[in-house]
Amino acid sequence: MPDAFLPIIRRMRALDALRDFRPNEANAIEYVRSRGDSLGAHCDDRQLSGKILVNLCLAGSATMTYTRDQGSGAASYRAALPRRGLQIQSGEVRYNYQHGIQNRDFDDDRRVSITFRDNKYAGHHV
Repeated sequence: MPDAFLPIIRRMRALDALRDFRPNEANAIEYVRSRGDSLGAHCDDRQLSGKILVNLCLAGSATMTYTRDQGSGAASYRAALPRRGLQIQSGEVRYNYQHGIQNRDFDDDRRVSITFRDNKYAGHHV
């Protein structure tokens, strides 16, 4: 984990829900609405990643759609992801819902976020 992220992780771990969270992987990504970017609906790897995923939005608000993994007609929910907001996926949402952001759901032209994970493989550090 880059040293620059350590203060962010310390602040996250001050939250009760993240007290035991020990991320060893962080992925930063930029989305540009005018370029046609989107985040396709998916569920992060259930075998590779741990039971908690944390996403920190650095720039640009958006709305994420969560859809239950049960085919057509499955329950769907929308959640606002404000700039500087912290999103925690755990429990049922982590394992039983796909999440994504359609291009039209980016409120600003540019969104930058970092997703923190606890990779289950011992010694894995990215």
